[in-house]
Amino acid sequence: MSNSKGLERLQVVLAGEPADVDGTSGLTGDYFDLSAYERVMCVCAFGDGTAASDLDMLVYQASDNGGTGAKVLNALQTGRIYTMYSTTYALYAALTGWTKVTQATADEQYTPTDNGEAVGVMVLELKADDLDNANSFTHIRCDLSDPGAAKIAALLYIGLDPKTATLPELMDTGF
Repeated sequence: MSNSKGLERLQVVLAGEPADVDGTSGLTGDYFDLSAYERVMCVCAFGDGTAASDLDMLVYQASDNGGTGAKVLNALQTGRIYTMYSTTYALYAALTGWTKVTQATADEQYTPTDNGEAVGVMVLELKADDLDNANSFTHIRCDLSDPGAAKIAALLYIGLDPKTATLPELMDTGF
């Protein structure tokens, strides 16, 4: 049993302001510095919307938090994408576990076709080793596509396995 606090082992930050991605722009996340962490989860929580107005998640990499040299990060594949959503919150709350999404070829985008009228969560898990380290890429960004209709969404980064554990109030924010 560990005596450390949870926030000594992970960092939770908003990737952008929660918003109604109302058919105008989607949500562009801020860059998260993976040089201080071994892994990061990009977590999207969303509310009910309109059929066929699905949220996609896209990931990019860059060499700093300003987006220098930004390019897609082809790391999304089976075992890196998990979902838990249903047509109502009551049905979501009754779910008993995550669904592992099958995506055989690594890609920069997760494109579901069934979350438009759903409430729930999507999670992408990335590793620091996924980045183009040979070219000094250290940051990731996750974006939500424009679903084409009103839908409330929030995007969070959860930095996991800090390279240097410390008190929560001293932990690197990832920005």
